[in-house]
Amino acid sequence: EGNKPLVIVDGQWGPEYDNIGQGTLTFSANGKRVAYGAIKGRKQFVVVDGQPGPEFEGIGPGSLILSADGTRVAYVAGNSGKWFVVEDGQQGPEFDGIGQGTPIFSLDGKRAAYTAMKGGKWRVIVDGQAGPEYDDIGQGSVIFSADGKRARILDYKTGKTGKRVAYAAMKGKKWLAVVDDQPGPDYDQVGSPIFSADGGRVAYTATIGKKGAVVVDGRRGPEFDGIGKGTLIFSPNGQRVAYDGTIELRPRER
Repeated sequence: EGNKPLVIVDGQWGPEYDNIGQGTLTFSANGKRVAYGAIKGRKQFVVVDGQPGPEFEGIGPGSLILSADGTRVAYVAGNSGKWFVVEDGQQGPEFDGIGQGTPIFSLDGKRAAYTAMKGGKWRVIVDGQAGPEYDDIGQGSVIFSADGKRARILDYKTGKTGKRVAYAAMKGKKWLAVVDDQPGPDYDQVGSPIFSADGGRVAYTATIGKKGAVVVDGRRGPEFDGIGKGTLIFSPNGQRVAYDGTIELRPRER
């Protein structure tokens, strides 16, 4: 309106700003709350249900999230070259950087996690508590367990979620899976871990030289020439595991 952008929700006009963060407009999974990033002058902030939050020099692109039940809001913000996570309006500790794909909430919204870098070392921060240091954390690999028999990303009514945390981390030139702050064995590469629906089991792909394998509850399975990307799954009751394994056909010896 008059060269000033604004957000309209259910026909109701919000306040005018100098700019609206592209791609930031988001609803909570239950549809009860809406949030977006905005710019006024040289300051950036997040607007939740029409109410602007604290102002910062920058807001991390793609970092704004709402918990599935709409009770919580989190995003990455920065001042004077330092970055931090703002949870429910409260600024967390400062770091040199915050990892992409974080922060995240557990399915019930009771827990929050993000990756952070300081002094060249990365950590996963869960509920404000810093985990062990690593040389890198796999982008998008941090996950909470679902702990529900029918847990799905939008099924926020299941409750009992997020008891466990897992992610992929690099130490030296090797990668490993970290489950509940406990590091697993070293591999040349590991994929993002997955939990069974009840949270009792965890699995991930691993690369050993030119071979690939699947590790389930710490035990490595048979090696293949490749593991199909995104094919690793648990059965609904968590008792079975399936994935695609590739075996290259080789010419017969003469």
